[in-house]
Amino acid sequence: MTMTTPVRRVLLLLSCVAACSKEAATEPAAPTDPIDASSSEPNTSQGDAATSTSSDAAEVDAEADADADADAACGPVRRFSYTSTAVTSLGCDANAAATIIDAPVPARGRALGRATFDVRLANGSVIHFWNVRVAMGEPLFSYGLGDDLCPGPTHHRSNVGFGKLTDVDNHARLLGYAGAAPCTAGAVEVLAGATLELWVEDEREACAGKDIAFASWYGSKGVADYHEWTTSMAPMPGVVASLTTDAPSEKLRVIGVVEGSPAMNPNKTCGAESSTLVMQTTLDKAVMATSTDAVPASQGMGHLVLFTSGDAQETRSVTPGAHEASLLVGSNFTGTVRTGGCCGDGSVALVRER
Repeated sequence: MTMTTPVRRVLLLLSCVAACSKEAATEPAAPTDPIDASSSEPNTSQGDAATSTSSDAAEVDAEADADADADAACGPVRRFSYTSTAVTSLGCDANAAATIIDAPVPARGRALGRATFDVRLANGSVIHFWNVRVAMGEPLFSYGLGDDLCPGPTHHRSNVGFGKLTDVDNHARLLGYAGAAPCTAGAVEVLAGATLELWVEDEREACAGKDIAFASWYGSKGVADYHEWTTSMAPMPGVVASLTTDAPSEKLRVIGVVEGSPAMNPNKTCGAESSTLVMQTTLDKAVMATSTDAVPASQGMGHLVLFTSGDAQETRSVTPGAHEASLLVGSNFTGTVRTGGCCGDGSVALVRER
């Protein structure tokens, strides 16, 4: 029978401010073409010096000292992890997403959440898509990503979210729904064992941005513009996260995730997918990790979520100074592939581990 998948829409959280196989590069390397990707001054003016008084200078010095003390006193990120214990069946209503994980977090501050989970089409013969998002407390960025499911295979996937844990809302949530034409409620399942990892900064305002940086296409370009992939690895404009370290023993973690959507999926038959997309993360312009996978089969538009995973792919020891992480994407087939607009986000996060 003919299997169809509707044009899927990205669930956008209205309160947002803007918003599988993987091969790790064992040593930093220059960005590669997709076909080879699997190989491996603050203003310190005090006015006119002739009219400045010693008390004015003392007040300025005191304020500067206080700021320096606050920075020096910032605690390291706190890390938490939550795991689901039961299968979660996804419904077909984007406005009534199923709750996969909902956990109160014993911390306050800006927080990055990364979910990893296994998803499958448990029953039926019609290709369905899944859409899962991560919501952290009062969300700053919380966008749904997803791709398509044929009957049978279980897919290992991921998404990230960024927000602020507060006294009003200190919960970390993983939410999802499904779709198809026709859509069968409960046909798509997220298996038990889904995890939600959190990294939470020191909650003081002076510490915001000292240990976690987050950037995404939606965050930098809005939800209407598209980035079009090419058949060479190329940076995703605006998706750049920066942090500064000050001790020789520090590590940085680079987390990347992207949804690439071919306007016309070259893979149309379940079990015979061959056309692939590639994502790479970089740290200071050296490749950290490479993720590549075949676009799941569908009729019409296609979707694929690529992501990083694990310490070997994501962490590096760094020297003191400024550091920058970015996202590269590329396609191993000709044809239009997009991120943005209707077709998912791409994001990179940088976490200071000290």
